Amino acid sequence: MTIKNSLMTSGACLAVLLLATGPAFAQDAAPAEQAAPEQAAAGEDTVVVVTGLRKSFQSATDIKRKSAQIVDSIVAEDIGKLPDTNIAETLQRIPGVQIARNTRGEGNAYVVHGLKQVMTTLNGRLLFTNANRSATLLDFSADILSGVDVYKTATADQIEGGLGGLINIHAARPFDFKGFRASATVAANYSDIHDEVTPRLSGIVSNRWQTSHGEFGALLGFQYEQIDSGGYQTGTNAYVNRNDLYDLNGDGHVNSANGADIIQIPTNAKAQYERGERRRGALYSSMQWRPNDDLTLYTDLLWTYSGGHSSTKVLTVKYAAADGAIAGPITLKPGTNIVDTATFTNPIVQVQQGFSDNPYNNYNAAFGGKYHHDHLTVGAELSFQRSAGPFYSRSIVLQGRAPKATIGLSGDQPDINLNGFDATNPANFAYASYSDLGQRTNGKETVAKIDVRYDFDKGPLTAVLGGLYYSEHIANNNVYSVSFSPSNSSIRVPLSAVTELTPNDLFDGKNSSLNQWITVKRDILAQMRDTRVLVGVSPNDQAYPLNNAYNYNEKITGAYLEAMFAFDSLPVPIDGNIGVRQVHTDGVNHVYQVATATTPNAIKDSDGKYYTAVSGGKPYDNLLPSLNVRARFTEDLFLRLAYSKAISRPEFGNLSPALVLNNNGTGSGGNPALEPVKADQYDASLEYYFGGSNMLALSLFQKNVTGFIQKFAVTEEINGTSYQISRPRNAGTGDIKGYEVSYQQFFDFLPGYWSGLGVQANYTYVDSALSVLGQSYTAAAEQLSKNSYNVTGIYEKGPVSMHLSYNWRDKYIQTTSGDSFNRPLMVAPLESLDFSATYKLNERMSIKFDAVNLTKAFQHQYYGPSPLATVTNASGDYSAPLLPTLANQLDHSFEIGFHYAY
Repeated sequence: MTIKNSLMTSGACLAVLLLATGPAFAQDAAPAEQAAPEQAAAGEDTVVVVTGLRKSFQSATDIKRKSAQIVDSIVAEDIGKLPDTNIAETLQRIPGVQIARNTRGEGNAYVVHGLKQVMTTLNGRLLFTNANRSATLLDFSADILSGVDVYKTATADQIEGGLGGLINIHAARPFDFKGFRASATVAANYSDIHDEVTPRLSGIVSNRWQTSHGEFGALLGFQYEQIDSGGYQTGTNAYVNRNDLYDLNGDGHVNSANGADIIQIPTNAKAQYERGERRRGALYSSMQWRPNDDLTLYTDLLWTYSGGHSSTKVLTVKYAAADGAIAGPITLKPGTNIVDTATFTNPIVQVQQGFSDNPYNNYNAAFGGKYHHDHLTVGAELSFQRSAGPFYSRSIVLQGRAPKATIGLSGDQPDINLNGFDATNPANFAYASYSDLGQRTNGKETVAKIDVRYDFDKGPLTAVLGGLYYSEHIANNNVYSVSFSPSNSSIRVPLSAVTELTPNDLFDGKNSSLNQWITVKRDILAQMRDTRVLVGVSPNDQAYPLNNAYNYNEKITGAYLEAMFAFDSLPVPIDGNIGVRQVHTDGVNHVYQVATATTPNAIKDSDGKYYTAVSGGKPYDNLLPSLNVRARFTEDLFLRLAYSKAISRPEFGNLSPALVLNNNGTGSGGNPALEPVKADQYDASLEYYFGGSNMLALSLFQKNVTGFIQKFAVTEEINGTSYQISRPRNAGTGDIKGYEVSYQQFFDFLPGYWSGLGVQANYTYVDSALSVLGQSYTAAAEQLSKNSYNVTGIYEKGPVSMHLSYNWRDKYIQTTSGDSFNRPLMVAPLESLDFSATYKLNERMSIKFDAVNLTKAFQHQYYGPSPLATVTNASGDYSAPLLPTLANQLDHSFEIGFHYAY
């Protein structure tokens, strides 16, 4: 691996340079240190010039300290210098935020205070992806941003929609800088699994000018990057009961007539190589005009592109009863009826090559201004956003049979051993199927708002705020999904001409009995038309069925009133804000459902199928009060208390009025009458600040949630007939509570170069109890770890800046009903160790080395026993991975970059 060796050598040289020059920095700093006593003798304060990483920590601390609510922030050292390549990865360093990772190890989802219903805004404007309410932050580069704020409590002037909190992403404007500003970053990123180097480029130029018509400012920025990632794994599907495999009761034969021989076993096992390539680009501009001291006008424009591609190479061994496999030797886990190892004769072996494309664009435009004169401030903004793009997925499956296969489930890594079968030989396989899925999504939003503030000279009422808000959101989605078999498709060339071998290194540091097999060539699957031609079907997209589409239109009107107060004459001065936000939501979903030729107003599509148009929706109002109070014991010691009501609106796809009725008295559909999930939120935070960037904080929180949306069936009368109708409904309740501890300090008091040391650490504990659909017990919130922490060791002195960050989160529930036994699908504890080092060549230029996932972490999933389970391990520990279902090695990468700022 010459590429890897080259990057690693460069990184090692940089690290050696940094460490070797450390004492020299202390010598360079000696004159300033010697001058300090003279300044002290003269009664002067020592001036510490704060730059680099420490400056970003201090800026984040200042935001938290001065905020009117509880907030945590990350501020970039410079544009293009946030510590991670995507925003989700950056968020994991904030207390109370936990991220989930996809199978390639990329951070792609997050929860705040235990809830995944989180609002994301860009400069205060809602950010979303395609036909979703929220943004997929994996698709936005961190290089275009100047900082991220996570608001843990609400104020009346912030838009509603998040239960866990509100995440606001900052993009810079020209008046943020004193004058001319230019910066650029050029980096090369190496993915260990890909064994390839990809570029990352970004830059901005900004300036402001005084003219006879006032002051003008303009900022232009760009970003482009190629992020490669990968994951290698073995896994199984869900466990089921089988009574045709094993003589459990020892009567001398397998008895399929009763439950005496029931054992639990998955019906297939797989090994998989996955690779992802993501191309992200952005162009953005911001212009500001200040014609006089009272008025500032602006326009912000942002275009982002995300071109995601993912390919999977999967080998699956299938041995369900219908697959014709014959059971051989089977062993059970001691004291249980759960399979430990199993051998099957003549099982099906399938190899699959899959490929997906997800290219889409986001367009954002905002026009606004702020007028400030004396005590009055008025702001207004009109903004537009559109997010659109298709999703395509396709796969070709080849199939054969192995003489024998042994499935091992004794550890946390499922294992496959094929006996007497060469999975690398195309002659052992034949074409089995082709599947094709297409999706078209689009989201559009127009927002108009006005905000007014009046400040008073004297308290206790210091300011009054009010505003009006209007938005119109349109989301539409359409999907087709088709499958072809040898009866209507085929590969008419020898498989040896269109197949290739997978890599031969399934895991790093772990043994796997199966490492390599054949699949159809990835380059064929990467081209949709080539794939379709290969299997003999139409090269064009399939028809999009009308009943797989929805078109949702939502209008929201809102108004708020907020008062800011300060009681400075009290023994303990108190300040804060109190307000209320009133919102009215009116949404209508337009869909088609299957009909007959005799259905009134039925229409017929090109395939001769009949549909009828159906519309539905329910308007609702919400009154959302909020209160934030700060008690200032000293200038550096605060106690914050907060209360608020919050809502999270239903996803658009759940609001469909379509209904499908079956002949057996059942039916299914969406629910246009869904209401938002609601929460009463209580927060407290004790914060102590000492020094410019040093801070210690303890926060407590509790959220009482009602109306969680769950899908279940109840009896409904349809045209005089009773049906069991399954719909998403507002039903679930639950409580989430916990605390956070945050600590940050730079050790300036240490002698010499040791004074460059610092530490940032936080710990979060969250306890949750949410109702589980169809069960009488509660469970922890999905994707929420009870314990998580971050520890970052920092060294910054002279031109050197280094930090080593360790992130750990406890096990958590991926889904509460992972299998037919209502066992939760669990994710084992996960860790990440990242390193970053920067060396400033001069005041304008620096070089940087980053290493991500140095521990080469593995992600493990398993089925954990539910409270209804009758089987536990010997110690009775329900957290033990009794039923392993996935072992996934996450990618790790290295990056070397050059940054220039003027």
